[in-house]
Amino acid sequence: MIEKTLTERKNRIIKNFFDKREEIIQLHRAGAPGLDTVRALSDLTDETIKELAKLSFKDESQICIVVLGGYGRRELCFKSDIDLSLVFKTEEEDFESLKEGIETFYYALLDLKVDIGFSPRDIKTFLDLSKEDLTVATSLLQGRFIFGNEEIYNNLIKRFKRLIKRKRLAYINATLRARKMRYQRTGSTIYMMEPHIKEGEGGLRDFHEVFWIARVLDDVPDYRYFVEKNIILEEEYQELIRAYNFLLRLRNEMHLICNKRCDVLVRPLQEEVVKKLGYIESPFDEETLRESVEKMMRLYYLYAKSINTITNRILKALTEEEELEIFEPIDAVFSRTSIEIDVFNKEKFEKDFRNVLRAFLYYKEYNLDFSSELEFLIRKNEGKLREHREDPEIRKMIQKLFSDPNNLAKTLRKMQDFYVLDDLIPEFGYQRCHFQYDAYHKYTTDAHAIKAVEELESLKKIDNPQRKMMYELFKEIDRVDLLTWAVFLHDIGKGHKTDHCVLGAKMAKEIMLRFGYSKRDAEIVSFLVLHHLDMAKISQRRNMNEPKVINDFARTIKNKELLKMLTVLTWCDANAVGPNVWNDWKNALLWELYNKTLEVLEEKVSYEEIHKKKMEIKREKLKAILEIELGKERAEFHMKRFSDYYLMSTAIDDMVRHIKLEEQLLKTGKPQFYFEKKYGIGFSELIVVLDSKKVKNPLLVVTGIISYMGINILSVYSYMRKDGIIVIDLQISTSSLEVVEDKKFNQFKELFNSYLKGEITLEDLSKKRNATFKASVIPPPTFVKVDNEMSEVYTIFDISGEDRIGLLFDIFKVFARFDLYVHIAKVVTQGERIRDAFYVRTKDKNKITDEKVINQIKEELLKVIKS
Repeated sequence: MIEKTLTERKNRIIKNFFDKREEIIQLHRAGAPGLDTVRALSDLTDETIKELAKLSFKDESQICIVVLGGYGRRELCFKSDIDLSLVFKTEEEDFESLKEGIETFYYALLDLKVDIGFSPRDIKTFLDLSKEDLTVATSLLQGRFIFGNEEIYNNLIKRFKRLIKRKRLAYINATLRARKMRYQRTGSTIYMMEPHIKEGEGGLRDFHEVFWIARVLDDVPDYRYFVEKNIILEEEYQELIRAYNFLLRLRNEMHLICNKRCDVLVRPLQEEVVKKLGYIESPFDEETLRESVEKMMRLYYLYAKSINTITNRILKALTEEEELEIFEPIDAVFSRTSIEIDVFNKEKFEKDFRNVLRAFLYYKEYNLDFSSELEFLIRKNEGKLREHREDPEIRKMIQKLFSDPNNLAKTLRKMQDFYVLDDLIPEFGYQRCHFQYDAYHKYTTDAHAIKAVEELESLKKIDNPQRKMMYELFKEIDRVDLLTWAVFLHDIGKGHKTDHCVLGAKMAKEIMLRFGYSKRDAEIVSFLVLHHLDMAKISQRRNMNEPKVINDFARTIKNKELLKMLTVLTWCDANAVGPNVWNDWKNALLWELYNKTLEVLEEKVSYEEIHKKKMEIKREKLKAILEIELGKERAEFHMKRFSDYYLMSTAIDDMVRHIKLEEQLLKTGKPQFYFEKKYGIGFSELIVVLDSKKVKNPLLVVTGIISYMGINILSVYSYMRKDGIIVIDLQISTSSLEVVEDKKFNQFKELFNSYLKGEITLEDLSKKRNATFKASVIPPPTFVKVDNEMSEVYTIFDISGEDRIGLLFDIFKVFARFDLYVHIAKVVTQGERIRDAFYVRTKDKNKITDEKVINQIKEELLKVIKS
């Protein structure tokens, strides 16, 4: 009967826990601050554990229950471990009478349906483990008594404090080492697309660690300690608590959605959190959902940045050691040692707001960190800069700061940490932590801008061929300061619902004039910002062998100096997007565009005229080579088979290679193949020559097989001869943008021959898809645009959508259904998004001008992109 009563009491306690827990969940989803939620859950868990302990132990004087870690701080998330220890006085005590109670208590805890960290320990064992294990010591630092004999707890904590005091330096160093390792493990940047909100840089653990270290050094009752000790300002404390509340609320929702402890905010989870926490209301479409995720993630980055910046300052103040070191005056306010810049006249510093910016000039010049006192003074006084942006001396200092890129990126990050950049350039402050929901941009807009400046500075390393070539070009630029500004401001127009190039150009001009630059200087930076995407777009998505493309760009760019600046800007921008975005293939295309445009600007004639001069020379040279290789008769035969356009737009080496393959086809009647691995550029070239009268839709067959094999197509050029022979020249790579090896080429030939024999069909090639390919939950921007102006011969289809294996093949099938001939396909992948361009014309070699047909093609293309 008693046992039944105990079971009933236990069940009532557990039911009460879950009922009240549900109430806490409802308050959380109604908008309760994160700290309120975790403290309410901690208090409910305290109440529940006490009741369960009373049921389990007959004599509570023999034991002491200590709760540890985050729970010990009263910061328990919904699926966090309930970490507690049952502490005894000594090992010699008779525990036989307690075993039944310990077992009853432990199994009752399991009914709470969360992970339990439960450890019965005597005081000596607990202290010995604390000496050896940083995790145990950290848990106990946050320990809290909740039940039993409080004298046992007081004895444990008294002895632990003596222990930690003796070992405080070792503990602090171990904690700082763990912090560095944690950053490396979770990605070494705040701006991860899928951040670890507990262990990542700017995560909850950053805050925990400064609290642990403070408790090692002093009796710290709560987080306000840092304000009371003049380590941070009151407004910084409020900022820190807002950030901490936000991250706790985020983490709690992640636990509820996953129904388990999970701390990595993966992309599908971002969308679910947005819905649950009220960042979006039903009904919604993909665009609204994308915008809501971007809004929430921007808040995350803002708050993570605050936590990281402020806790780093606290860490510096807590761990800075007083050392007798010789200091050298810099001026009447600042001094420096071998390791930092300091203030030796605090009153003078605060009397002149310009000293805030002057500190960053010295930071850039000497490459030394700030002392904790100087950091405190900067944070206290930085707001004064807002009212004096156009002060003449401020203007001069800003111009000096941007006079060269050396150590500038590091300085700009430091200025952003202290909100000085926001004060001086509010347009940049608006972009703070602006997040783009795609897998292409690896950094927020503000971080990307500073990273681009860092890429500009990195040119002088000349540690690889790409940098060496770009550095040689950089050295030819007269106004490095204007280039530096353009690199920094190139995306300043992002975050607004308009063309960021056009808006950015306007904003850049205003910023330059604000800081005292001439109208001409401001217009140069504005021009570079307006056109900062042009070279990447033209080189990667347009046919640079077509004279109109080069002529139009040369007319836009106007002079060689702007061309040089825009080329360097393009390289810095692309390399600052993220790892592996820029490659040797894109680099080669950029240089091709640069050199062709430079030729037009230097010769001061059109690209057509340049080519006309070279055309006859090129024709005679090709004919001479073919006569040597094939004989006069065959040379004459082939020279009549291709168009002037082919002669003008194709390199001689490529033409010779094509014609030799065609000669073999004409002799044998069999399709011909050429394969070359181009390790220096990162792709392989595949050429297929066949008779279109014998193979229906040859381009479709070739691209279908390549898609079937899971190989990337970077570009496709197809040339149809007057006698029906087609040459298909492709640049292909692996998914990691490396050369395709011989084994894959041999597999391609086997599949092609199987198709010719009728052993496989186009339908078979359509069926296989890469099972491991993971599509995004919200697709990237999807559209089809038609350009009938850029090319004099072709209609260009620009396509954007989510990448997938076989998409290119499906696009070619659409063009085939409309009986269209694809001459060029230029394929660019940006993360999980494609940005492809297709040069298309009708079978009778005309552009597509019928708007009704164009719209039908667009509709069909959109269907396959979205499927």
